[in-house]
Amino acid sequence: MNSSQRIAAQRYAAAFDKISSSPDQAVLRAEELSSAAQALAQAKAFFTAPEITLEQKKQAVSQALASVPQIASFVQVLLEAKRYDLLPQIVEEVAALADERQGILRAQVVSAEPLSDTEKQQTQKTLQARYGKTVKAVFKTDKNILGGLKITCNGELLDGSLQGQLDRLQEELTK
Repeated sequence: MNSSQRIAAQRYAAAFDKISSSPDQAVLRAEELSSAAQALAQAKAFFTAPEITLEQKKQAVSQALASVPQIASFVQVLLEAKRYDLLPQIVEEVAALADERQGILRAQVVSAEPLSDTEKQQTQKTLQARYGKTVKAVFKTDKNILGGLKITCNGELLDGSLQGQLDRLQEELTK
């Protein structure tokens, strides 16, 4: 995703988030949007096909999301603006905004090997102490980092990986 698409997704997410008057309502709407996106994902080819008219696509959205008319209207706006392909990113952005309303930070923690439950809890406690907020971490593995952790949280990259240390050492030696 390029930067203009990322900015567009953030703007649509911010607009969607503004229809929620409370943090609880924001969480509920974020969950509804996520469920709708999952339901519509099976028909992505239909919604992106140029031979199908906008009206046919909008009608299909209305029928598929009849139980959540505000979500259906939002998806129809995306279709009209030819931004339907941004829906997965918008869902992520809306969820992040809902978390933010509740004072929750999101973090991505990458390790070479899967962390134990104790290590995951300790990592989350350390992040919560650092940022002074509740942290919701997603843990992933990547053999390329060799060892240590690579954490992205609150717009910060904390690179304590062995690969990161080797890269920094190599940079120092080539100066």
